[in-house]
Formats: sequence, C-alpha cells, structure tokens
Amino acid sequence: MRSISITGQTDVGKRRKDNQDTFICTPIWSDTSALLAVIDGVGGYAGGDLAAAIAKESIEQYMNTPSGDPLSMLREAVVFANNQIHAQRQQHPQRAQMACVLTTAVVDSRLQKVFYVHVGDTRLYRFRQGRLEKLTRDHSMVGIREDANELTETEAMQHPRRNEILRDLGSAVHRVDDPDFLDAGETGFEPGDQLLLCSDGLTDMITQARITEVLASNLSLEARATELIRLANTQGGNDNITVVLAQDTMPPNQSAPVTTGAVGKPEEQTTTPVSSATGETAATRTQPARRRSSGLWIFLSLLLLGTVGGLVWYQYQPSSLNDERPADSLQASATRTGFLPERLSPLDSLVERAYRSADHQLTLSMDTVRLDKPLVLTDSLLRIVGQNRLTVFLPADTNRAPVALRTAHTGPVHLENIVISGFKTGIETTSTTPIQLSNVYFQEVKQPINVVIRQDTFRNTLFEVSIQNRPTSQPLRP
Repeated sequence: MRSISITGQTDVGKRRKDNQDTFICTPIWSDTSALLAVIDGVGGYAGGDLAAAIAKESIEQYMNTPSGDPLSMLREAVVFANNQIHAQRQQHPQRAQMACVLTTAVVDSRLQKVFYVHVGDTRLYRFRQGRLEKLTRDHSMVGIREDANELTETEAMQHPRRNEILRDLGSAVHRVDDPDFLDAGETGFEPGDQLLLCSDGLTDMITQARITEVLASNLSLEARATELIRLANTQGGNDNITVVLAQDTMPPNQSAPVTTGAVGKPEEQTTTPVSSATGETAATRTQPARRRSSGLWIFLSLLLLGTVGGLVWYQYQPSSLNDERPADSLQASATRTGFLPERLSPLDSLVERAYRSADHQLTLSMDTVRLDKPLVLTDSLLRIVGQNRLTVFLPADTNRAPVALRTAHTGPVHLENIVISGFKTGIETTSTTPIQLSNVYFQEVKQPINVVIRQDTFRNTLFEVSIQNRPTSQPLRP
C-alpha cells in the first residue's frame, strides 16, 4: 500500500517579535496525496501576516475539491490568493503594501509526481538518494546571481540585499497566463524521496550541506523538521523559520505498479515483476525458449555492420566546424559540446535568429547575459524578452561598461522581463524612439535611460516611455 508521511513546523526565530510565516500540510483528495505550502509575509509593512493568512485560506479553499489537473488548479489557486490580497489592499489603505511570497505543491505518491507553483524567495527542494536538488528559483536579485553561479551559497547568504524580492502576491492583479508572475512545474516523486518546502529564514541561516545531513539522518520526519529549525536558530534565527517535509515511505526500488487516476496521468512504468522462486522476470518465464547461439550471431552481425557503416559515414563528413550551417545547428552544437566557433557566440546566434524572424524578437532563456559592447536595437531587432523569468544583463568588464542597450530605430522598441545591472547607462536612446518597458529593473545603474536629442530632430520632439505591469522601482524587502 502506497503511503505518504508529512509534517510542518514554524518558529518565530530569535530576532522577530511576531511570526508572519504560515504553512499548509494536509492530506488532500486521497490518502496518497497531500497539499503543501510555505507562505512568508513580506516584512516591513503592516499586514504581512494577514496577507499570508489570506493566501493560506484561499489556496485551501480553492484546492478542496479536484476539478482538473493538479498543476492547473495550483496555478489558479495562487492567482486567486493574489487577487484576494490585492482586493484587501484596495479596501484598507493602512494595509496598502501588504504582500507575501510562497511555494505550494501537491504531492501524490501513487502517481509518483509532485506539482508545484512558486512566487518569491521561499524554496522547494527534493532529496533523493543522498542528493539535495533545488527545484525552484528565487525571484530576487541575489538569488538570480546565485543560480547563475556568480555568487557562492555563502556569499548569497551573507549578501546585504539577499531579502529584496522581485515578485510577490498582492502588489498587483494577475491572471493565470501572466508570464511574469509565477513559476510552475512538475517532477518525479519516487519511493524514498523527500520534499522540503521552507522560508528564507531557514536557507539564510544554514547551508544545503547541513540540510542534507539532517534529511539523510535516521530521525523521524517530525524530528528532522525540528532539527532544521533548531540549527537555524543556533546560527542566529534572524527571521521566522518555516519547514514542511513530505516523504514517500516506501523504500526505493520497491514501488508498486502505478495506475492512472482521475487527477492525472502517471509516468510510464518500466519495471518488470520478479519471480520469488527463481529470480527470473515474469516476462522471461512466459516467453518461448530460443536458441541463444543464433541470437548471439545475429547481434554480432548487426554490431559489425553498424561499425562499418559508422566509419564510412564519418569518412565523408566535413572536417571543419566552420562549414556554413544555420544558426539553429550552431546553437545545438553549443549545447552538446559546450563551445561554439569563435566567429559566433551564443548571444550572436540568437540575435541573428531574431533578425531573420518575422517579429524581430530576441527571446532569452538564460538567466544572465554578459555584454562586452552595447546591444543595439535596430529595425531588425525590435523586442527583447526574457523567457519565463528575469534575464540579467551584466557587463563583461566592470571597468568598461558605459551602455547596456542602445536604440537605432525610429519606431517603438519593447523590453520585457529584464534586469540591467552594473552599467553607467542602462538604455541610450533618441527622442524619436518610444520605449515600452514591461517588468524591467535597473540595479546599480547611474543613469537608467539617457535620451540623446539630435539637432535635426529637436523641433517639438516628445520622448515617450511606456511602463507596463509594475514600475522600475526598487524591489520590496520581506
């Protein structure tokens, strides 16, 4: 019989007077699935604890009855919670800045799946066979740099701006399809796996190595949660600390066959039953006997033919990487081998692809882009969009970082999901180029936008900047 064990604890810590954290840790829909969440009220503003409480109640209410696949329901539940908090902000001026961040999940040991939604700097980890894996990405400047390996874990934990967040629940109305609000995903949950959901009050205090030691210990699940909180308090307990743990109690490699249920489709089952009497698989025992010698000769013949064919194919392939291949092929080569021909960098390849596209949009899936010269927006490059999460533009050389982006186009240009950091000037443009900014931030930039007015266009020019979603202001501090 498949089963799942869950536990959750929260603690005020050593420095705070009140606890603005809360959590969800309850069975849902069946005895093999659970609803989990860690919710952290944004500190420094009145009503952080209320925002967290509204989020908890909204998610529990929305997820009470299954009405679709778990991931879609979770996304809708978080959007519902966000809009409930925002409505309270509008009705009560004294709570006009209350907000929270959260990570929530539905875990199902029968389906061997975990579905999760994440906003802010709370975290979700999976512990499997001695290895701790971070499944979420922090929506914070320090978290972005840590995920991009620009900061070590210790440097991120000690960074003075580690608590500044870029996304939250409550500051604006959102829809389920908003690309710059929440992160969502699903992954495997195998026998023996553990899940850890936690607030930054834990991860700002103790390292992943210490967390791994606790999760690998022989303590009960509840005692592991207690020990994690104790360690965080021992290191200073600077913030509220919340821990939620879940574990598939069936030992690894002893999973029962998975059947399809109403809430989703499981991963394909590939294990074959083993006979307790002989150790042979059930498939082996039901197959008619074959002559092993003939099978061996067939295998050797196929192997020989494949080897000869491979040698012939290799002989007639181009010997140089400088052959004329499309940009798509060059990008694929970078993924497989880790390098590109010197004449084309990964960013150059993406820019060339944007030039050839119908909408002239540069879509960036990477977390960080380092620029050794300004990236110029022309008639062939009208839009730059960070895909799924914020993309950070950093200078390749901090001593020579005058301008990040420069416009050379008279029509509008559009920038979305971008952070420009460490440049003297963020965007250099002309008075005849309207700029549309959507979810764009400037960090440590002396002059975010520099408008160059040419003498031949001075007559009655009007420079226009259109800011969508949220303004390019300083991030919130939880």
